[in-house]
Amino acid sequence: MVENHNVGSKLAFGSFKGYQGPDLSVKQNHQADGDAIGQGARIGLFDSGLGGLSVLRQLSHRLGASAHSFVYVGDTARCPYGDRSAGEISHFVSQIVHWISNQTVDSIVIACNTSAAVAGDEVRKTANVPVIDLIGVTADLVASKFDRIGVIATSTTVKRKAFSKAIQERDSHKRVTEIACPDLVPLIERGLSESKEMDAVLKKYADKLLKENSEAVILGCTHFPFVDAALTRLLQDRIQLIDPAVILANSIAKSIAAANPETALNLNIEEKSSAYTNAQAKISRSHIYTTGDPSRFRETAKICLGYPLDTVNGITVDELTMTSPVITLVEHAVNTTTVTPNMVPATT
Repeated sequence: MVENHNVGSKLAFGSFKGYQGPDLSVKQNHQADGDAIGQGARIGLFDSGLGGLSVLRQLSHRLGASAHSFVYVGDTARCPYGDRSAGEISHFVSQIVHWISNQTVDSIVIACNTSAAVAGDEVRKTANVPVIDLIGVTADLVASKFDRIGVIATSTTVKRKAFSKAIQERDSHKRVTEIACPDLVPLIERGLSESKEMDAVLKKYADKLLKENSEAVILGCTHFPFVDAALTRLLQDRIQLIDPAVILANSIAKSIAAANPETALNLNIEEKSSAYTNAQAKISRSHIYTTGDPSRFRETAKICLGYPLDTVNGITVDELTMTSPVITLVEHAVNTTTVTPNMVPATT
């Protein structure tokens, strides 16, 4: 049973007791092969804006700063994606994946569920590195643990029924209520994640989830973990919040640890869900780019993350068509804050 609502908890789900994560070595509808991300991998991520930083912080924290490096692109100049046409989104995603693929990365994580819902299958066919999203791994978990599931996401993700289809592919008896939240991303991108205006908007979605008697709610847009504290308060600790980024990071860490037992202690795989919070899950070893204003991106990211990013680099939309690498293997391995000619550091 799937319900869509275009109306304009407890802890974020980390390591649910007894849940060991999906077998990422098996190819799934929404996932590339799990061994695409191995020990020492260089991982690319992208989002329509700064929301994907919620994914980057989990991967950076869970996988071990000494073992991985990351390249992140936030397409702030064209944010939000949630109300754009499928054609536009596919074009944007193709550009970004093309650019990241040339930055000596081993795999790419689509840290934007709208992009994954619209263009995930397409880019997996054309990219020259494995491409992974958050939808399948999240569906694996919720379908195994809950019967009444809420999803809050962008309008496009809800229209595509990305999460409900994935969940019901695993168990058709689950009741999934999807709620489009088109006004959340613009508020978060404006730095208003802790404002009275945000509380008022969140309340209408929280009331709907409570009315539906959902057991759990998936934060179906990667921007939404940045308002989890306010949402938890409004839900009166009655509904379990699920952050797909935590689930993905834990699952990848466990897959790597299984293949490389000697590295397990460096992967934080036994930490509880509280490890996802701002104070503990911090971004490191990352090259961060935005197609918007780097200073503004860094300022807003500080509000969302609770700490400043070391460097944010500017890249124009036109530069996304470049084929030569901007980030070298040496920079991946040695110094992630080196400024190359194409980088425009944000002011501190």
